[in-house]
Amino acid sequence: MWLNLQKSGGPLDDRGALSHLRATSLNTLELRYGRWLRWLETTDPDACALPPTVRATIERLSAWLGDLSHTKPMTRLMFIDGVIRILSAADPGKDWSAQRKLKAGLKRDAGRGDRDRKLGRILSSGVLLRAGITLATKHAEAAGTPLEAMKRLRDGTMIAMLALMPMRRRAFAGLRIGTSLIVSGETIIVALPDALTKSGQPWEAEVPDVIAPLLRRYIREVRPALMQRGGTKHDFLWVGKKGAPLEMSYLSSRIAQQIRHLTGVRVPMHFFRDAAATTLARHSPESARLIRPILAHSSFGTAERHYIHAQTIEAGRDYAALIKKKRKALR
Repeated sequence: MWLNLQKSGGPLDDRGALSHLRATSLNTLELRYGRWLRWLETTDPDACALPPTVRATIERLSAWLGDLSHTKPMTRLMFIDGVIRILSAADPGKDWSAQRKLKAGLKRDAGRGDRDRKLGRILSSGVLLRAGITLATKHAEAAGTPLEAMKRLRDGTMIAMLALMPMRRRAFAGLRIGTSLIVSGETIIVALPDALTKSGQPWEAEVPDVIAPLLRRYIREVRPALMQRGGTKHDFLWVGKKGAPLEMSYLSSRIAQQIRHLTGVRVPMHFFRDAAATTLARHSPESARLIRPILAHSSFGTAERHYIHAQTIEAGRDYAALIKKKRKALR
């Protein structure tokens, strides 16, 4: 069933119902569905002999959710969503209304996830930019060894670049010189193909002047020196102390560690996108409209939420100004 769902082909071929999804999305669905199968094997092995679309009854799915009660609502929603997406694609003619009603209830419970985890951890893009530039310049110059100086310049450049160009982890870690990063005499262009964006749409932007000199220095001096240490040759932009491409997990943890050292707040890499949206929203309601193109979203959903947020902030500012004016009048 799974192989048939992702079967690709030409315009005249019978393609699988999920063949349009990218490899990362298919892998995610496979992991979620695998969790369901492992639970069945352990708790209800007889059900494994049934056709996949038959055994996913509302009773079994509810029992599975009961055993997942130790997880967060968003986690349970993601598991159920994965199972329903696969099975409804395998048998679109079947009545899945009960299962979708179960999913809708989970979606209401999950809301927009655990917002508390972001409290106090969304710094402004300006703060992140200054932190990155400071690390790449003053802290790099004060490093005790040449290697540490190169690592600080690299890390600071990454932080500063993410502050103004908040790409997703996979896209940022996958930047390659000559393909997704085009360096010329006057400009540096980031050109992400559709395979590296969540929306499936290409994204292109020029590296801002404020960070271009740092990036050029990293490409011209630091990257070749690090690659020479390990005798490596490749076109990936971000490299480790022996020149190997930085893995996404290491790159993410390294950035969070450096920001905590610089600001006292641990900011995960994906929070840079929240920082950009929040910074724009706080500037003005009109600026919130820039969120969609900057974050490469396919819809205005996120931009609209921050637009409303910006209006709330403006109302708060007006109210504070009114109170201040009244206090002065009473004096």
